[in-house]
Amino acid sequence: MESSESIYKRLAENMSDMVSLHSPDGRFLWVSPSVNRILGYSPEELIGTDPYDLFHADDRLSIRSKTHEPAVTGDGNILIRYRIRRSDGQYIWFETLTQPIANGDGEIIELHTTSRDVTEQCKLEKALAESEALYRVSMDSLEEGVVLLDVEGRIVAHNPQATRILGLSSEELNGLLSCDPLWDAIYPDGTPFPAEAHPTVVTLRTGEPCSHVLMGIHNPRWQSRRWISVNSRPIPAGSSDRNLRALVVASFDDVTEMIERERQLQRWSTVYRFSGEAIVIMDADGVVRDVNEAFERLVQEDKTVWLGRPVDALTLESPSEDLFPSTIWPCMESDMNWRGELWLRDSLGGIRVTWAAMTKAQHGAPSDAHFILILSDFSERSITEEKLRYYAGHDSLTDLPNRLLLNDRFEVAVSTARRQGTTFACLYLDLDGFKPVNDRYGHAVGDQVLKAVGKRISEVLRAEDTVSRIGGDEFFAIVAGLPHERDYSALAMRIAKAISARMRINNHNLAVEASIGIAVYPRHGETQAELMEASDRAMYCAKRDGVPVVVARTDP
Repeated sequence: MESSESIYKRLAENMSDMVSLHSPDGRFLWVSPSVNRILGYSPEELIGTDPYDLFHADDRLSIRSKTHEPAVTGDGNILIRYRIRRSDGQYIWFETLTQPIANGDGEIIELHTTSRDVTEQCKLEKALAESEALYRVSMDSLEEGVVLLDVEGRIVAHNPQATRILGLSSEELNGLLSCDPLWDAIYPDGTPFPAEAHPTVVTLRTGEPCSHVLMGIHNPRWQSRRWISVNSRPIPAGSSDRNLRALVVASFDDVTEMIERERQLQRWSTVYRFSGEAIVIMDADGVVRDVNEAFERLVQEDKTVWLGRPVDALTLESPSEDLFPSTIWPCMESDMNWRGELWLRDSLGGIRVTWAAMTKAQHGAPSDAHFILILSDFSERSITEEKLRYYAGHDSLTDLPNRLLLNDRFEVAVSTARRQGTTFACLYLDLDGFKPVNDRYGHAVGDQVLKAVGKRISEVLRAEDTVSRIGGDEFFAIVAGLPHERDYSALAMRIAKAISARMRINNHNLAVEASIGIAVYPRHGETQAELMEASDRAMYCAKRDGVPVVVARTDP
């Protein structure tokens, strides 16, 4: 999911074209950053506004009748050209592809548009109509394919781009009917495109122009179909070259990439909206900009409650308090991703334990960054808060206390020792020979070895002592109340001996050993960090010297 949503957002925000979402009444809901380059507005300036205020007065009626009204009834792949006002007051020509977005009931809830600046193309088309000489000079420099057709609808002239777009040589193209069965033309919905509906045929028959007719064409040399947007215009009497006898000029763009991009965006949009996992999209400041339906179900609240709020507000329940500033945001800066548990409460007061994955996507300036958070709910409504707190404080593999609970136990040990004037010892334990077992027999066997080691340590210790798995094959124990420091060393030796006894797991006779470092409060330190560091150094001395137990030194 993380990869899927990341693709969807990156495609939408990094297109050279302008991409926007509209409500059914036409107002902007979301606009891609490229609007600043194309129109001179920031996305924030347009969101919530009516685009009809930007359209040229002569084009508004045509846009509403030919694009907006068909789209809100479900028609898609609607291409139209019109004039739109930039922030500097100048009008440019836009070519827009409009797609409706429906919910599960078939109701149109949004309109998706992809627009590009075709001002230069429009200027060239106008110039071609006004001057045959300019027309001939310009044909070869246009990015669009251009063909001239005679009274029978056969191609009598073309520019170089036409051969490139249609995949035929000049010799193959000349004399070919624009509606030749070779093209196997289809509509966007896959139905056959009849010859009589081809725009050049319509223009020849009626004398009327056709604009932005979208069709998929096929060439046996291609591995897939290409999509072209075709315009056809009649050539005024007396302006055509007598030798060519051309009556129609057709121009066309290869819009395959635009169509495929739009379809891919539509697919990822569907995945995002209807994913079973909760997804939260944030801006560069960590402010929630969108959530999907799964998130609404998870927190039992409408998305409007969360839009505009900082994502830090999600962590409403310990142990996730302060997790964003202490852990998640630093990870975003260094690694650009983070994974872990997030606890939150839904609107009904229930506790939700989620497995969260957060990633940062940045292209260009830091202000363009955005964050994606995916939450997988693995709490059950029947699990009590007491059980959830137990799970949060214990290692899921060995069922031993984890670092969170170890911190609490350490504070109790320090408080007791200070109050009673007693000592306690910290034992840092690392397994020797575990990696070869894990590599040879696999993680499943390795997990069983860790569980067995945890059990053996617990059997040597007393009920009032604490042993924790702090990561990988490392364990940490707090032992208090022994009369002499040498008693802690003797206890550590018994633990090392218990661990070294061979164990049978999945029909394998296995053996691992332990290196244990000991630090005693308060001689080797008075804080958790000091004692863990001292016992860790002692453990590495034991590993280096090949002995099972080493007590920390008091000198630097």
